[in-house]
Amino acid sequence: MEIQIVYIAGYYNEIGLIVRQTGKAGARLTVIANDPLMTSDFLAIAGDAANRTLFTFMPEPTKNAAVPAAVARLMTSSLSAAGCTLYAYAAVQAWAESVKYAGTFDPTPVAAALRSGSINTTIGTVRLDSKGDNAASGFIVYRWRDNSGEVVEQNGSSVPAPHGAFQ
Repeated sequence: MEIQIVYIAGYYNEIGLIVRQTGKAGARLTVIANDPLMTSDFLAIAGDAANRTLFTFMPEPTKNAAVPAAVARLMTSSLSAAGCTLYAYAAVQAWAESVKYAGTFDPTPVAAALRSGSINTTIGTVRLDSKGDNAASGFIVYRWRDNSGEVVEQNGSSVPAPHGAFQ
């Protein structure tokens, strides 16, 4: 019995080399990784072997209709960085709102405030659990196919790809 799927945690350059080498060796292996693969740099390294490679990433934040003003301001950056910029902006929004709620910059009450409820941000509502982990699900599985990314259908529905991820 041969290995059919492998999860690799790492950066796109290392994963790209592994995918390329397994492809050259004739292995029919499906690789799954996380968001570092959402770059065309991965394609440049992995080549045609990138086809069928899976990765996870959050839904496209610029498609959130509740935040057009923030999206318009942040779109002055390059398209491939816009999604990451929105996530950084959302982190600052969540921190600032928690500081305001806590009434202090002291990290312990700020962290408690952040975990106490939901905060509306550029990427939507952020809600953390008692450990500080994102309580809202939202990761999507994407697949490289013919040098472009596509959403792997999940539960019969399709979700937009991350903005600029496949350019």
